[in-house]
Amino acid sequence: MNSYVLLIALVVASGGFVFGFDSGIIATTLGHKTFAVYMYGPSAKNASLTGAIVSVYNAGQAVGTFITGYSADKFSRRWTICAAGMIATFGAALQTAAQNVGMMIAGRFLAGLACGMILSVVPVYIAEVSPPKNRGLIVGLQGMMISIGFMAANWIGYAGGFASGNSQWRIPLAMQMPGAILLSIGCFFIPYTPRWLVGKERYDEARAVIVRLHGDSSEVFLAQEFTQIHDQILLEREGRNANALISIKTLFSRRYIRRTATACFILMMGQLSGSTVIQNYQSIFYASVGYTGRTSLLISGIYGFMGVSGQIAYLCFVADKWLRTRTLWIGSAFLCIMISIIMALSAEFPAGTKDPSGPRAAIAFIFIYSFGYALFFNAMVWVVPVELFPFFLRSKGLGLGVFSKAVVAIVLAQITPIAIQHVGWKYYSLFIASNFVAGFIYYFFLPETKGKSLEEIAELFGDALATEQLEDIDTSGKEGTMVRGEAKHVESAV
Repeated sequence: MNSYVLLIALVVASGGFVFGFDSGIIATTLGHKTFAVYMYGPSAKNASLTGAIVSVYNAGQAVGTFITGYSADKFSRRWTICAAGMIATFGAALQTAAQNVGMMIAGRFLAGLACGMILSVVPVYIAEVSPPKNRGLIVGLQGMMISIGFMAANWIGYAGGFASGNSQWRIPLAMQMPGAILLSIGCFFIPYTPRWLVGKERYDEARAVIVRLHGDSSEVFLAQEFTQIHDQILLEREGRNANALISIKTLFSRRYIRRTATACFILMMGQLSGSTVIQNYQSIFYASVGYTGRTSLLISGIYGFMGVSGQIAYLCFVADKWLRTRTLWIGSAFLCIMISIIMALSAEFPAGTKDPSGPRAAIAFIFIYSFGYALFFNAMVWVVPVELFPFFLRSKGLGLGVFSKAVVAIVLAQITPIAIQHVGWKYYSLFIASNFVAGFIYYFFLPETKGKSLEEIAELFGDALATEQLEDIDTSGKEGTMVRGEAKHVESAV
């Protein structure tokens, strides 16, 4: 693997860190009594406002996806990521300085908007610069950075408990800003993706980027890569300049509806797996089994380690080694089993039980659940959807998928505090059922995309491939395929 590809992927994947931190910090923030008293008054409780603070972040994500669909194609994936980092910084500043619930909600909305942009464009950027044989691993770096960001948020939130007064939650919220600032700065040092450059007919710059991305490959491979990208985008030319409304209509046309539905389903199931509910409301769950204050925050920190451990296991043992379909259906079965055990323990040892063994076992299985989700889904829910769409629909299609994910997250954020209060452990049955259905769909209906170029994957859904398979392309005699020599003249462009 070219070290340059890995370096720019890490820079862009830091957007995953921003998302992971922004998502995770709210769990520990809600766990600080000083925050609850400041925002809700002496009662320190308001389930509706708690749900609003969580759900408005997801509403922001939904709005951000619409911005990205246009911006990523018009202004490039690169500058869209940069803008998202700036918006995230401003949102974090508002949260840190929040004087009331309204200001806090506004800050969470902007943070969500930025993260909606990040989630819609970062996987697209990484997929478009990754070689097919390593794409699962490289796109999976976003999942790794999400896990690291979430873990960092948990431990910084825990450390905030040792501060006094409102500093307990203001300082951790302020720590959202460094990652977002570094992401924006990093965008000045990465190239445009070759597919975006070809789409803009900036062919010499595209060749230069291909050389930098795959410079350790043969001249023949470089020419084949450029030819396949160039010819496939020319074949799709009729759709690439379409406005947003036409693009949305195209995504739901008979030709693309299966791809659209598959991408939306995978991302929605990432929410309905139960991961976000456990992540955002773990402090409430820990309190229900007797763990509060710093102890609850400490358990949250340990929970974050499990996600990073699972993601490391994915990169070492699963990425580009297992089939995508196998990873997803086995993961769904695993989560079904874990949540079933957690539900049984919660039913047998309800809140207020004097036997500590039940709550401890439930927390242990929540940790195992976290490891399993990171191993099977944290990266894969981004790897597969971004692979499904042709170039001219890629950012808009993934944006629609993230929008669907955000809508489900909004609903869950609103109903979860109420469900925990009124139905308790029975609430877990929703996630058992959704994981079972997801595993069934993945096993029987999801096409396998491992090892194929983005252009070749379209062929799985019935699209015409403008060239032969990548390794079979004959570039001899084709004008404009002398890549390496010409690229030297346009290095400054990237």
